[in-house]
Amino acid sequence: MNKDNNTTEQAAVSSGKPLYIVTGATGAMGKVICKRLAAQGKPLILACRDLEKGEKLVKELISQTLNNDITALHLDLSSFARVKAFVAELTELKRPVAALINNSAVLPRRRKTSVDGYEYTIQVNFLSTVLLSMLVMPLFPEKGGRIVMTTSLMRNLTSLPYEFPAVNNFVPLTTYAQSKLALTLFSIYMSTTLRTRHVTVNCADPGIINAGMLTLSHWLDMVRDRVGQTLIHNPEDGAIAVMRALESSDTGFIFKGLDRQMKTSSLLKNREVFIKLCNDTMRIIKKEMPA
Repeated sequence: MNKDNNTTEQAAVSSGKPLYIVTGATGAMGKVICKRLAAQGKPLILACRDLEKGEKLVKELISQTLNNDITALHLDLSSFARVKAFVAELTELKRPVAALINNSAVLPRRRKTSVDGYEYTIQVNFLSTVLLSMLVMPLFPEKGGRIVMTTSLMRNLTSLPYEFPAVNNFVPLTTYAQSKLALTLFSIYMSTTLRTRHVTVNCADPGIINAGMLTLSHWLDMVRDRVGQTLIHNPEDGAIAVMRALESSDTGFIFKGLDRQMKTSSLLKNREVFIKLCNDTMRIIKKEMPA
């Protein structure tokens, strides 16, 4: 780690204020979220797969907002071990966490298998995101904290197969949609079980963002045909939903742009599928949790 980043880490440790963690911080919408939080004076942890890009963004944010309490840490959601390494590094800062914004997501064109044996999209967008949320929980102060899951309207175009989280038939958009549907449904479980710990769990639906993940993909025309051209948003508009979900004292909601929101439980169409999803997910996650 370079000298500049050591300096920002020291500043982060010294202030002691609760941290705001943003995954996928260097992506199109991640940058917007980080800039808005930095401008509010929030202490930030930029959780980045590409740490060099993250450290560059730290310098830009400090220069633009004069907020010196910003740090970049390496996070690779394609591996449970790397998620745990990130949380260990985060814990070493000895700071409480105010909020975790799970903004990171991938949409690969071809099937890949993660080092843990899961389909890559499902691991990054769902399983590792859940693991990260569970591992960060002990860092919330007694008064509670906030977890935001970035979902997608693509969840409305699919259903979860019986074998999920296994993927027998990989289709890029379908697998992506299933990962987001699973994350949204699992947030119902989390919002219910964490309510007594004063932890809010909400989803943010920014619409389809006109960013690198889709811009160069040959299936973008199909997305537009199925969900409508007007739902292709810029990152600034998409970030509105995330900020609303973060700032709300409600729990168990999906926030959209402006004043629109809905109960996440309204998505519950098949309780048997929901229970299986929660049981199977927790069986996987518990193996990665501390004893």
